[in-house]
Amino acid sequence: MKLFAILCVLAFATAVFTPLDASAHRTVHIKQDCQDNNLFRDDNVDLEIDEGSIVFTHEDDDETVEITEDGGLVVNGNQVRLARDQRKLVEDYYETFDGILDEAKHIGLEGAKIGVKGAALGISAAVGALLSISDDRDSDNLEAELDRKGERIERMAERLEKRAERLEARAERLEEQHENLRSEINELGDLGWF
Repeated sequence: MKLFAILCVLAFATAVFTPLDASAHRTVHIKQDCQDNNLFRDDNVDLEIDEGSIVFTHEDDDETVEITEDGGLVVNGNQVRLARDQRKLVEDYYETFDGILDEAKHIGLEGAKIGVKGAALGISAAVGALLSISDDRDSDNLEAELDRKGERIERMAERLEKRAERLEARAERLEEQHENLRSEINELGDLGWF
């Protein structure tokens, strides 16, 4: 769950800086204290997503791991020669990571839309209540309409929650993939923080 929270923060930052219709290539730099996460063995890991690469930088010793969308792996500036099965692990990791960020961005934006609709409903209720008091309007009609709108917003929120649960499952899969990278690729396993 902690990884999911971290990825949601990353996705929110991505959503703020990247329009939905922008290309898949984006530049985002997140300075993140990864303490108490399930992904890294150490904290103080920065993440940068730039032009088809995910770059992790460990602040304490300035070590880097770059994973490219074509399955490339660069550790501390050195291209790592990968066997076919290792390259597949790296490609799958990139695809999962990128997919999580994209989905989390969409969930965040949809959540914001639902929040705006909820706020508008609250304002409508307050204005409607004031109008019904001052004009002797039928409050039953107002209440029924507000209930319908409220139920619609609830259904939207429930669908969004289901999407978030599926995203959390993908984040757990990413943790497994991260551990596989660490155990199958010596250059990553040798890093004390990755």
